[in-house]
This record gives sequence, C-alpha cells and structure tokens, in this order.
Amino acid sequence: MIDDVLEDIIDDKRDLTEEEAYKCMDDLISGDYPDVKVAAFLIALRMKGETIDEITGLTKSMKDHAVQIDYDPDEYLIETCGTGGDTFKTFNVSTASSIIASAGGAKISKHGNRSVSSKFGGADALEALGINIKLSPEQVINSIEKCNFAFIFAPIYHKATKNVMMIRKELKTRTVFNVLGPISCPSNVTARLTGVYDPDLVEPIARVASNLGVKRGMIVHGFDDEGNPAMDEVSNIGKTKVAFIDHGDIEVKYISPHDFGLEFSNPDDIRAPESSEEHLKIIYNIIDNVTDTSKDKARLDLCLMNSACILYLTEKVDSLEEGVELSRKIVEDGTARKQLDKIIKISNE
Repeated sequence: MIDDVLEDIIDDKRDLTEEEAYKCMDDLISGDYPDVKVAAFLIALRMKGETIDEITGLTKSMKDHAVQIDYDPDEYLIETCGTGGDTFKTFNVSTASSIIASAGGAKISKHGNRSVSSKFGGADALEALGINIKLSPEQVINSIEKCNFAFIFAPIYHKATKNVMMIRKELKTRTVFNVLGPISCPSNVTARLTGVYDPDLVEPIARVASNLGVKRGMIVHGFDDEGNPAMDEVSNIGKTKVAFIDHGDIEVKYISPHDFGLEFSNPDDIRAPESSEEHLKIIYNIIDNVTDTSKDKARLDLCLMNSACILYLTEKVDSLEEGVELSRKIVEDGTARKQLDKIIKISNE
C-alpha cells in the first residue's frame, strides 16, 4: 500500500482513507520495506499533516498487531499517559496521580515506555518505586483486578513495531508515532486522560480516541503562566485546553486550577529536577503528603488535579473539584502509601 500512495502524498498532499492508513501500518511493521521508504512515508505524512482518519487507521492496525490483553471490566478502564515532546518539563506527574486515583477506585491500564523526552519516564519511575513493569497479559489482568492498576510496558506488547522504532531514532524528529504510542494501548480502554505536546492536537486526538472506543475522556494540553503552550498534562501554572469526550460528543474548552478549587502555582515549583533520585523523592513526598515547602504544595496540587481528572472520567466523583477533595483525603490518611505498597506486592507476584 505504501508504494501505491507515497507519490500521491508527496506530490498532491492527498489524505489517506482510514483503510489505506491501516494497510500502510501493516506495511510498516511487516519489515518488507527498505528503511529509506519507511522514513520517506513518515516524513511525507508529517509534512502533509496527519488527518483524523489516518491516525485512526494507523492506530487500529498497530493495536491489532500488538499482544492482546483480553479484559473487559464492568466499569471504565482508563489509560493515563502523555505524548512527551512538550517544552515545559515537569516531574513525573502521571505516575503519582495514577497511584492516588487507583486508590480511589479507578481502574487504570497505564501504557508506556522508558523516557524519551523527559528525564524520568513513566516506566523509569514505576520501576524505581519497585513496581514490576514487565507484566504478561495475565499479570496485567491480575493486577488491575486486585489493586486497580497495572503498567503495560510497550516494547513487550508492540514487538512488531521494533524495526520502525529504529528508523524513528535515526530520523531524530517527530513522526506520527509520537501520537500513536500513547493511544495504542492493547487493553480494552474505555476512558482516557491523555496529554499532547501541541494544543492543536487536542481535538483531533479526542476524535481519534472516540473512534477507538473511548466513551469518556479528556485530551489535554497545559499552558504556562504567560499563556504559552507548555506541557502534555493538566496545568496548575496556567490554563489547560481540554477536549472532553462523552459517549461520542466532544466539547473543547479551557479550564484552570480554579475549576478544581485550587490556586495557580509558581512555574519554578513544578519543574523537573536534574536527577532520577530527586525525581523519585518528589513522588514519595507526594504519596506521603509532605507539604513543608511551596514546591511540595505545588507538586501535590498538580497531582491532585490530574488524579481528579481520572476519578471524574471513571465516574468515581461528579466533578473535578470533588475529585481533588477525594484525592487529597487519600493522600492525607495514608491510603495512597498503602496503595503503592499493594501495587508493588501484586505486580511482583
């Protein structure tokens, strides 16, 4: 299929249908195409601009080629992740937020990899905490059922894309795979909190997520205190652009910390630290409700906001503000620390 459409994309900037995109991904992961042609296809797509149908088709094929996790809970199963590639680097917010929200009853299927653009990625953080990240499908299901949380390590489940990943590294530039990775979770995700590196991607990725079966979701991009695009997560230093998904309906709006019952924080208080050790200490401080400094409080607030989104999307609370209140209680009464210990134990069974 790539041979059939590549010239059209380059010369005419023709958009692919969902079916054509699906077949192109089949080609990409077949290993039958020379690296130069794969690279040309990825760059041509980027220069043209990837459409909703193209991203949907590519993702569906990628998911179909992945190792499958056959699990359908009676309630929402949510994925929490970000694309990376943002300009304002924070500590690993989604890891701490997911632990807190899972203690609040949200069933979380967290799909990810080691650090690409950040200093301490989701897999790096969870592994440093003592959580086993290399779970089989059976272990993933066991962990979700017993403690509402499991990490799905992308390289184990997307083995077919290994040859493409090497080409991506050689290119050293963004391709459609920067978006595909976070939305190609092989579990049956029905809710989603996903941060994207570009505010212009918020609505398109929401529509792709809806095409992939997500019933409730928030696709987000956070801005800094000067109104500049900044981070692939909900922001507590500026406004956040959000595409809310609700059973096929998509509404784009802007929210702020005030919608969570919180105040704006100082940007310097949430920046990523230099070392992995400092990163890990921040996560422990959040889980253990350490609020000695302005940095401690700002970091905790940011995690409470993101945890609130997870709880809201999985219908454990009725509002974002109520989500913050529940998340804070979970941290203050020690439930979050107990949850972390439980996740560590069950993931290593």
